[in-house]
Amino acid sequence: MIRVGIVGASGYVGQELTRILLKHGKVEKIYLFTDHFEGADIFRGDKLIIRERKDYQEYVDDLDLFFFALGNGELLKILSESRVPERFIDLSADFRFKNPYEYERIYGIKHTLPNVLEEVVYGLPEIFRKEIKKAKYIANPGCYPTASILGIYPLIKEGKTFGSAIIDAKSGISGAGRKPSDKNIYGNIAENFQAYSILNHRHQPEIENVIKEFGYIKVLFVPQLLPTFRGIFASIYVPLNEEISSEDLFEIYTNIYKNEPFVKVLPPFTSPEIKKVRGTNWVFISAQVDKNTKNALIFVAIDNLIKGAAGQAVQNMNIMFGFSEEEGLDFLPLYP
Repeated sequence: MIRVGIVGASGYVGQELTRILLKHGKVEKIYLFTDHFEGADIFRGDKLIIRERKDYQEYVDDLDLFFFALGNGELLKILSESRVPERFIDLSADFRFKNPYEYERIYGIKHTLPNVLEEVVYGLPEIFRKEIKKAKYIANPGCYPTASILGIYPLIKEGKTFGSAIIDAKSGISGAGRKPSDKNIYGNIAENFQAYSILNHRHQPEIENVIKEFGYIKVLFVPQLLPTFRGIFASIYVPLNEEISSEDLFEIYTNIYKNEPFVKVLPPFTSPEIKKVRGTNWVFISAQVDKNTKNALIFVAIDNLIKGAAGQAVQNMNIMFGFSEEEGLDFLPLYP
């Protein structure tokens, strides 16, 4: 049994972490560190202890793991002014780039802990499980990169790609976080659809940065905003370097992901649905080939708050501590 802390517990991701960990059979206490107590009024349970965010430093020696669900740059500031916990999982972008100057270029924030950065593992279990098992510090992937990388990975691993991939990805509004803005108020989202951060989204270099660990392909990434609260749907177009049938492509994806508890490969010419992964840690993927253009067309659906954030963080925790990978995550979708 372990005791964990969530720093930034009142945001969307912090609340999802709390919901999942309350039902986790290996977690005995959850310390919620937040400055927004009005956001913590939904929390109920004997496992929960609520403290102010600044008080987390008093528990660094007492808790087995910290989840940091903070904005970009906030964790760097906190850890620069206090002790680094023995184990943590960061859900921001602060430790996703091995090169601190790359992080500084993309986010405009000076990286103050390059020594810690050297020990961080990118927490995408389907690809880096061996490294996660031995890790002390995990950088939880972004939601778009999770869907995009898992969609492209089998093609690159099998050496089938050629040229550049186009990732046409749509996200629910919860990806913008809880803080209100013109972009995420209901009146501007309802019955609307738009692209944003065109050719300048921070997840594009993250996707390429991870891909280079196991292969090489350039990526054109275009994010769009769906008039829904949660979920990501990515349509990925990849030119192939050889002729291959949709059936063979299905076999490649099935073999790559056959032992993955949260990845479901659908038959060719079927589409994943956001509703069927909503509220779960599942990844639904379909892969097929357009014979006319010799492009692979990959569809991926995930819940951006679960597999794209909180659920994946718990999956990483399970791997780090040797628990069953599905512990606390074996729930059905919020369907309909």
